[in-house]
Amino acid sequence: MRDPMIQKECMSIVVPVYNRPNLVVRSLESLKLQSYRPLHVIVVDNASTDDTLDNVKNWKKLHEGDDFKVDILTESRKGAAFARETGLETVGTDKVMFFDSDDEMKPYCVSSIMELWNKYPDADMVAWPVSEHRGNNVENTHAITGNLLETHLVHSIFRTLGYAIKTEFLRKAGGWKGSIPTWNDLETASRIMMLNPKVKAFRRPLMDIYPQSESITGLSFSSKHGCWEKSLDEIDRNIEKSGRKDKDRLHNIITYRRAILAADYFKEGHAELAAPLYRQALSEVPKKKRPLIRFAYHWTRRGLRGAFSIVGKFL
Repeated sequence: MRDPMIQKECMSIVVPVYNRPNLVVRSLESLKLQSYRPLHVIVVDNASTDDTLDNVKNWKKLHEGDDFKVDILTESRKGAAFARETGLETVGTDKVMFFDSDDEMKPYCVSSIMELWNKYPDADMVAWPVSEHRGNNVENTHAITGNLLETHLVHSIFRTLGYAIKTEFLRKAGGWKGSIPTWNDLETASRIMMLNPKVKAFRRPLMDIYPQSESITGLSFSSKHGCWEKSLDEIDRNIEKSGRKDKDRLHNIITYRRAILAADYFKEGHAELAAPLYRQALSEVPKKKRPLIRFAYHWTRRGLRGAFSIVGKFL
């Protein structure tokens, strides 16, 4: 009898986890409920210090099957990007997606992705918005439209949970960088987008995310000050190395992101963090574009949104 794992194309799902003994089980249950088979789930424990690893092992014993393979790896280097890269090294399927240990996947998620891929087999990526839950508020992330690289740099549309990709394409883009402590999804997908992938996208969300205060991003910017800047600096370097014709505009967009980050610091009560970053942003653009950066900063500092829709075409 043929191995059921090769009768139909298998999707690999990489799940990094650190100290989430109960939440990770909830997340894994949402994978088990997927209508699509076969699946290869790769859980990477990032040096948990509690019962997380034991709980994952017990869950595997209960749920692994011929068409639902579960591998458990460990990664001692701290950081989700290191864990994702370790998982990626193990992937042997043509397509891969990444999932987090505190979120949930809608039951039709993978089947929807594969159906779209079957319709457009030349696509390098399939992407979708996600529903972000903060208390009683639910907000869908930005639609995947327009100039995808620019839209991603502004709105982070290709979040970790927001796309599936052909494995070799991701490896060609350089995979995940553990040296990027935060916004590694922003940095990783920016490198992917610079390779001009063929992307097909859904308009409806396929996943639910639940931000946690102890997650890699946390719930505030000031608690990770200095880390966000490293991601933006790395993207700036990648833009410069790319030699793209639009690199000046892309650099200006990253400067815009610095100004928005400075405004977020200010809103959180940390003017001492905001001021030097804001001055840096102003120094990085030509004088004629500084009013755009000033506007974006003060607009956002007042708690208003959508500054890019006003100044973006002039950057």
